[in-house]
Amino acid sequence: MKSRLKFFFKNIFGHIGLRISLIDRRQVSDANKLKWLRDFGIRTIIDIGASKGSFSAEFHGIFPDARIFAFEPLPDCFALVQKRMAGIAGFRAFNVALGDAAGSVTMHRSSYSGSSSLREMADLHKGTFPVTAGHRLVEVAVDTLDHALSGHEFAEPILVKIDVQGFEDKVITGGTGVLRRAKVVLVETSFYELYTGQPLFDGVYSALRDLGFEYHGSWAPELKSPVDGRLLQQDSVFVRRADV
Repeated sequence: MKSRLKFFFKNIFGHIGLRISLIDRRQVSDANKLKWLRDFGIRTIIDIGASKGSFSAEFHGIFPDARIFAFEPLPDCFALVQKRMAGIAGFRAFNVALGDAAGSVTMHRSSYSGSSSLREMADLHKGTFPVTAGHRLVEVAVDTLDHALSGHEFAEPILVKIDVQGFEDKVITGGTGVLRRAKVVLVETSFYELYTGQPLFDGVYSALRDLGFEYHGSWAPELKSPVDGRLLQQDSVFVRRADV
């Protein structure tokens, strides 16, 4: 039966010059692959967990007229962000971590700076990526997103990027005022505990859903374990619902 149906549809669609196939994502031209994002007309970018500034630089290229507020707690990385973005009008960097309260906090500085976190690295992370396992403790300033930006004017639409190595729930809790104004949130989400006590995908999804966002898929190639191939992390895209 299945073979006869396949033959039937193949002949019907073949006769009228149509072909059924899956669309390879590589068929999307470079000019169009970010059109969906550019169409939002983002005017403010908030880069939380700026590291060495690669995201700020990349998104300045996409939205050259947007203001950018970047947050990075590690002093050496903060200096690199400032150097990389020097001379760009509308850019402002803050040498502070973001969470759900203001003050100071102990940060676990990884031997690989991009894996540093306000939460302790879990054994799964250390075993899967041994190069990141070395660490030392450093004191850093912490603030909430809402408080840190309370004295600044910034226009909508707003894009918020959150890359804080397992501290996403605290950042969201301390930034609900700003996030309720945002159009797009790009956030690193984990499917396994890579940092002790961190929220997993479902927790981040629920928190952002409650703030009026809907999940729109993955931004970048996923992080898979080199040990067993399991999906560990992805950069998730959330867009404000049209009815909110």
